Amino acid sequence: MANLYDLKKFDLNLLVIFECIYQHLSISKAAAMLFITPSAVSQSLQRLRQQLNDPLFVRVGKGMTPTTACVNLHYHLQQNLEQLEKTINLNNRSELRKRIVIYGPPLFCSVNSHVMINQLCHQANLQIEHHNLTTTESAEELLAYRQADLVFTRMPITNRATICQPYQTVQTLAVCRRAIRDAKRLPR
Repeated sequence: MANLYDLKKFDLNLLVIFECIYQHLSISKAAAMLFITPSAVSQSLQRLRQQLNDPLFVRVGKGMTPTTACVNLHYHLQQNLEQLEKTINLNNRSELRKRIVIYGPPLFCSVNSHVMINQLCHQANLQIEHHNLTTTESAEELLAYRQADLVFTRMPITNRATICQPYQTVQTLAVCRRAIRDAKRLPR
Protein backbone atom coordinates (compact mmCIF):
# COMPACT_ATOMS: atom_id res chain seq x y z
CA MET A 1 0.00 0.00 0.00
CA ALA A 2 1.24 3.48 -0.85
CA ASN A 3 2.62 5.70 1.87
CA LEU A 4 0.27 8.65 1.41
CA TYR A 5 2.32 10.90 3.69
CA ASP A 6 5.38 10.61 1.42
CA LEU A 7 3.24 11.01 -1.71
CA LYS A 8 1.73 14.18 -0.30
CA LYS A 9 5.20 15.75 -0.13
CA PHE A 10 5.92 14.86 -3.79
CA ASP A 11 4.39 16.87 -6.64
CA LEU A 12 2.92 14.16 -8.88
CA ASN A 13 2.43 16.68 -11.70
CA LEU A 14 6.20 16.62 -12.15
CA LEU A 15 5.96 13.00 -13.24
CA VAL A 16 3.47 13.82 -15.99
CA ILE A 17 5.74 16.60 -17.24
CA PHE A 18 8.75 14.26 -17.03
CA GLU A 19 6.95 11.61 -19.09
CA CYS A 20 6.11 14.16 -21.78
CA ILE A 21 9.73 15.37 -21.91
CA TYR A 22 10.91 11.76 -22.15
CA GLN A 23 8.56 10.98 -25.03
CA HIS A 24 9.59 14.03 -27.09
CA LEU A 25 13.17 14.52 -25.82
CA SER A 26 12.45 18.23 -26.08
CA ILE A 27 11.34 20.80 -23.54
CA SER A 28 9.63 23.00 -26.15
CA LYS A 29 7.69 20.06 -27.67
CA ALA A 30 6.66 18.88 -24.19
CA ALA A 31 5.48 22.41 -23.38
CA ALA A 32 3.40 22.52 -26.55
CA MET A 33 1.82 19.15 -25.77
CA LEU A 34 0.98 20.19 -22.19
CA PHE A 35 -0.17 23.71 -23.18
CA ILE A 36 2.28 25.38 -20.79
CA THR A 37 5.35 27.52 -21.38
CA PRO A 38 8.80 26.02 -21.98
CA SER A 39 9.96 27.94 -18.92
CA ALA A 40 7.39 26.12 -16.74
CA VAL A 41 8.51 22.75 -18.15
CA SER A 42 12.15 23.62 -17.51
CA GLN A 43 11.40 24.69 -13.92
CA SER A 44 9.44 21.48 -13.31
CA LEU A 45 12.31 19.40 -14.65
CA GLN A 46 14.70 21.28 -12.34
CA ARG A 47 12.50 20.52 -9.31
CA LEU A 48 12.28 16.83 -10.28
CA ARG A 49 16.07 16.69 -10.70
CA GLN A 50 16.48 18.06 -7.18
CA GLN A 51 13.99 15.62 -5.66
CA LEU A 52 15.49 12.58 -7.41
CA ASN A 53 19.10 13.78 -7.13
CA ASP A 54 19.82 12.93 -10.78
CA PRO A 55 20.23 15.10 -13.89
CA LEU A 56 17.73 12.81 -15.73
CA PHE A 57 18.61 14.27 -19.16
CA VAL A 58 21.98 15.28 -20.56
CA ARG A 59 22.36 17.81 -23.38
CA VAL A 60 23.92 16.35 -26.51
CA GLY A 61 24.20 18.91 -29.28
CA LYS A 62 20.74 20.39 -29.75
CA GLY A 63 18.97 17.37 -28.25
CA MET A 64 18.64 15.57 -24.94
CA THR A 65 19.72 12.07 -23.94
CA PRO A 66 18.14 10.28 -20.94
CA THR A 67 20.37 8.99 -18.14
CA THR A 68 20.04 5.39 -16.93
CA ALA A 69 18.07 6.60 -13.91
CA CYS A 70 15.78 8.46 -16.31
CA VAL A 71 15.21 5.34 -18.44
CA ASN A 72 14.40 3.28 -15.31
CA LEU A 73 12.02 5.95 -14.03
CA HIS A 74 10.26 6.05 -17.41
CA TYR A 75 9.93 2.26 -17.51
CA HIS A 76 8.13 2.09 -14.15
CA LEU A 77 6.27 5.35 -14.55
CA GLN A 78 4.81 4.47 -17.96
CA GLN A 79 3.09 1.35 -16.58
CA ASN A 80 1.79 3.20 -13.53
CA LEU A 81 0.47 6.14 -15.56
CA GLU A 82 -1.34 3.78 -17.94
CA GLN A 83 -2.96 2.00 -14.99
CA LEU A 84 -3.87 5.33 -13.40
CA GLU A 85 -5.44 6.51 -16.66
CA LYS A 86 -7.52 3.31 -16.87
CA THR A 87 -8.66 3.81 -13.29
CA ILE A 88 -9.64 7.44 -13.88
CA ASN A 89 -11.51 6.57 -17.08
CA LEU A 90 -13.23 3.53 -15.56
CA ASN A 91 -16.71 4.85 -16.30
CA ASN A 92 -15.89 5.55 -19.94
CA ARG A 93 -14.09 2.32 -20.83
CA SER A 94 -16.27 -0.61 -21.82
CA GLU A 95 -13.47 -3.20 -21.91
CA LEU A 96 -12.82 -2.85 -18.18
CA ARG A 97 -14.84 -4.99 -15.83
CA LYS A 98 -17.08 -2.83 -13.66
CA ARG A 99 -18.39 -3.68 -10.22
CA ILE A 100 -22.03 -3.24 -9.23
CA VAL A 101 -23.09 -3.53 -5.59
CA ILE A 102 -26.54 -5.03 -4.96
CA TYR A 103 -28.30 -5.15 -1.60
CA GLY A 104 -31.30 -7.38 -1.12
CA PRO A 105 -33.02 -9.51 1.50
CA PRO A 106 -32.04 -13.19 1.73
CA LEU A 107 -35.46 -14.05 0.25
CA PHE A 108 -34.40 -12.29 -2.95
CA CYS A 109 -32.29 -15.29 -4.01
CA SER A 110 -34.85 -16.89 -6.30
CA VAL A 111 -34.68 -18.40 -9.77
CA ASN A 112 -35.73 -15.13 -11.43
CA SER A 113 -33.09 -13.10 -9.61
CA HIS A 114 -30.30 -15.48 -10.63
CA VAL A 115 -31.37 -15.16 -14.27
CA MET A 116 -31.29 -11.36 -14.01
CA ILE A 117 -27.86 -11.35 -12.31
CA ASN A 118 -26.40 -13.75 -14.89
CA GLN A 119 -27.66 -11.53 -17.72
CA LEU A 120 -26.09 -8.48 -16.08
CA CYS A 121 -22.76 -10.27 -15.67
CA HIS A 122 -22.52 -11.42 -19.27
CA GLN A 123 -24.11 -8.55 -21.19
CA ALA A 124 -22.71 -5.57 -19.33
CA ASN A 125 -19.30 -7.05 -18.36
CA LEU A 126 -20.09 -6.51 -14.69
CA GLN A 127 -18.79 -8.05 -11.52
CA ILE A 128 -21.69 -8.43 -9.07
CA GLU A 129 -21.19 -7.94 -5.35
CA HIS A 130 -24.29 -8.97 -3.35
CA HIS A 131 -24.94 -8.03 0.28
CA ASN A 132 -27.84 -9.13 2.46
CA LEU A 133 -30.11 -6.27 3.39
CA THR A 134 -29.97 -7.00 7.09
CA THR A 135 -28.14 -3.81 8.00
CA THR A 136 -29.63 -1.01 10.05
CA GLU A 137 -29.43 1.35 7.07
CA SER A 138 -32.42 1.87 4.86
CA ALA A 139 -32.39 1.32 1.12
CA GLU A 140 -32.64 5.07 0.68
CA GLU A 141 -29.49 5.64 2.79
CA LEU A 142 -27.56 2.94 0.94
CA LEU A 143 -28.31 4.64 -2.37
CA ALA A 144 -27.82 8.20 -1.09
CA TYR A 145 -24.39 7.44 0.39
CA ARG A 146 -23.41 5.46 -2.74
CA GLN A 147 -22.86 2.24 -0.83
CA ALA A 148 -25.16 0.40 -3.25
CA ASP A 149 -25.98 0.65 -6.93
CA LEU A 150 -29.17 -1.42 -6.78
CA VAL A 151 -31.35 -2.30 -3.78
CA PHE A 152 -34.15 -4.86 -3.61
CA THR A 153 -36.49 -4.08 -0.75
CA ARG A 154 -40.05 -4.79 0.31
CA MET A 155 -40.91 -1.13 0.92
CA PRO A 156 -41.13 1.36 -1.97
CA ILE A 157 -38.98 4.49 -1.87
CA THR A 158 -40.41 7.86 -2.88
CA ASN A 159 -37.47 10.09 -3.67
CA ARG A 160 -36.72 12.23 -6.74
CA ALA A 161 -33.14 10.93 -6.89
CA THR A 162 -34.13 7.27 -7.16
CA ILE A 163 -36.17 5.12 -9.49
CA CYS A 164 -38.38 2.61 -7.72
CA GLN A 165 -40.09 -0.11 -9.76
CA PRO A 166 -41.78 -3.36 -8.75
CA TYR A 167 -39.55 -6.26 -9.78
CA GLN A 168 -41.05 -9.45 -8.45
CA THR A 169 -44.03 -10.58 -6.38
CA VAL A 170 -43.11 -13.24 -3.86
CA GLN A 171 -45.72 -15.45 -2.25
CA THR A 172 -45.15 -15.75 1.49
CA LEU A 173 -46.20 -18.83 3.43
CA ALA A 174 -46.27 -19.42 7.18
CA VAL A 175 -44.99 -22.85 8.18
CA CYS A 176 -45.15 -24.29 11.67
CA ARG A 177 -45.58 -27.59 13.45
CA ARG A 178 -49.15 -28.82 13.79
CA ALA A 179 -48.91 -28.81 17.61
CA ILE A 180 -48.10 -25.11 17.67
CA ARG A 181 -50.96 -24.27 15.32
CA ASP A 182 -53.42 -26.23 17.47
CA ALA A 183 -52.11 -24.72 20.73
CA LYS A 184 -52.29 -21.15 19.44
CA ARG A 185 -55.52 -21.76 17.57
CA LEU A 186 -54.17 -20.38 14.35
CA PRO A 187 -56.65 -20.26 11.47
CA ARG A 188 -56.41 -23.22 9.10
